[in-house]
Amino acid sequence: MKFPHLISQFFSNIPKFIKAHLIVLLLVTLCSLAVFSVIGYNILIPLNTNEVIIRIKQGETTKSIAHYLKANHIIRSAFWFDVLARVSKSDRQLKAGRYVFGGNVSIMQTILKIRTGNSTLLHLTIPEGFSLFSTLKQMEKSGIGRYGDLLAVATDPMVVKKLTGHNWKTLEGVLYPETYAFDIDLQPEEIFAIMTKEFFTRLSGAGIVIKDEKQFYKDLTLASIVEQEAVMKDEKPLIAAVYLNRLKKKMKLESCPTVDYTLEREGIQRKRLTFDDLKIESEYNTYRISGLPPTPICNPSVTSLQAVYNPQETEYLYFFADFKGRNVFSRTYAEHLNKQKQIYGK
Repeated sequence: MKFPHLISQFFSNIPKFIKAHLIVLLLVTLCSLAVFSVIGYNILIPLNTNEVIIRIKQGETTKSIAHYLKANHIIRSAFWFDVLARVSKSDRQLKAGRYVFGGNVSIMQTILKIRTGNSTLLHLTIPEGFSLFSTLKQMEKSGIGRYGDLLAVATDPMVVKKLTGHNWKTLEGVLYPETYAFDIDLQPEEIFAIMTKEFFTRLSGAGIVIKDEKQFYKDLTLASIVEQEAVMKDEKPLIAAVYLNRLKKKMKLESCPTVDYTLEREGIQRKRLTFDDLKIESEYNTYRISGLPPTPICNPSVTSLQAVYNPQETEYLYFFADFKGRNVFSRTYAEHLNKQKQIYGK
């Protein structure tokens, strides 16, 4: 006899009033499980978020703190934060101050941090190829400072000279991509000092010595373009070679990332550039200008600089993205167009 039939027969022999009680019990059990699941999800399961500095002011209520944390994606539920704070008698012991929230923590851990007044280091990750503007926006999101104020410091010639020892226009290119741990009381200039120090440490570790300031800055600028163009690291020496070949022949670089950078400076981001974008008049648009842009267009890794210093030997002058993570290279423009037709079907 099959199992479902046995269950059906079993229930058919139970009196109706008992069936009703069993159904009610089942519904109550299911509802209880649902409630406990919701509570457990909001209270016990950690929320993984980016770290951010948040200031809690003197005299703020538990509810206002809860809503502020929820708005900044630190907790899942303002309601359960308020309930837990009251149940644990923490609501009158929450301390004002500046805190680093985020990471992989539960709502109770967040409450305990404010109750103990435990402010910690802020961990900030700057990915490879992030421009100065993207870096500053990341810092603003983390609560380090306002974007405009950070930009003013990062483009102050006196600050740049102080931190780098060189007469460069901006800190673009020298805020090394890495994960940093900052004391939350550090000022923006002090944070930039740590990041630029890391840049020069990496140069030293790679055996790169700045003998000619102007030439190095050109190399750094080219390395930033290589960083943006290369999805796969093994292509960096080949991409660097293409651009060096074009520079030798006095050809325009025609690099799309320089146009992206032109737009980003104006607060514009595109998934794909238009033909009109390529015509923009800008000292960074390498479809319009000859040679290199005036500054780097991102903060490159040291491997991109090494690619510029040790390019692969090739006669390639053209390449395009295959939209699968790699690039397709050609020696002539006719070959370049033919390969595009083969891949794109146009």
